[in-house]
Amino acid sequence: MESIHQIKLASEMPVTYTGRITDQHLIDASQFSRSLAGMSRLYSLIGHYCLTLEVPAPRAQLPFQCFSRPSKEGSYAAYLTLAHVANEYQLFADVYKDALDWLISKVMGFVKDALTGNGNVKELVEVISQQAKASAELNTLLANSLSTAHGDVVKLQEKLIETLPHLVSAAKPAYRSATTPVGKSCNAMVQFGGTSEEILISEAEAMAMRSDADLEVGAAAEFVLERMVALNVNTGLCRVKIEGESSLVSGQVVDIELSMPNNPYSKALNEHSAMRVRAKPVFKDGALYRLFISEAIQ
Repeated sequence: MESIHQIKLASEMPVTYTGRITDQHLIDASQFSRSLAGMSRLYSLIGHYCLTLEVPAPRAQLPFQCFSRPSKEGSYAAYLTLAHVANEYQLFADVYKDALDWLISKVMGFVKDALTGNGNVKELVEVISQQAKASAELNTLLANSLSTAHGDVVKLQEKLIETLPHLVSAAKPAYRSATTPVGKSCNAMVQFGGTSEEILISEAEAMAMRSDADLEVGAAAEFVLERMVALNVNTGLCRVKIEGESSLVSGQVVDIELSMPNNPYSKALNEHSAMRVRAKPVFKDGALYRLFISEAIQ
């Protein structure tokens, strides 16, 4: 049996869980196991896509293995690495690692954005095309992918535009599982943390990704709450009347300040007073569906 030191590792993705009980360096074991299983499938799927520009069938056996390194002291994190099952793949040489990490993170970030109503295929294709001109290693990876797909380098953009929507659909079940702890054991999950391609998945994004409905996560903005109608200080769930909205809106306070005595949210509830907050909106069919409140603005 081969040891881990003999396996050629092509890429590494740090995944960090933050907030809630993970701040105590704890996480629900069943949620964590589902998250790792989903992350492993997602990472292998997107790694396979980046190397071949092909989207495999839902139950296809991929020729890659995903390993986990030990967490670093003082954090709750998983360090996933990708390796070829046969341990023989020339593009897994160290010289290509940075290029493959970059490509996987960009494609994974696009998939996350697409599943939360914000993906832009043409923008991603342009970014990849420009980077390929500047990076000989990335250009080699993509040229190999096109060769595998019986294409030509000049067909890169067309191939990406054709296949990326199928990749999003294929990746959704795995991403759903990967986000299992978000909103339960933790407030957020970060992929490729500490890099320029960091992917943040907050409770708003996780809810949209796990929903069967088409939800769109908007950018964080300021909102005026005319009234806090109901509030559960343990879960953060609330019902609010928002300035400019005719109906009450469901929300969730994800601000750690909610756990403090005399916090502004409980005060607004008790005094029936208005307050200004910073929050991330989630829309359904163009209408405000849920508000994730992260900060009370004094």
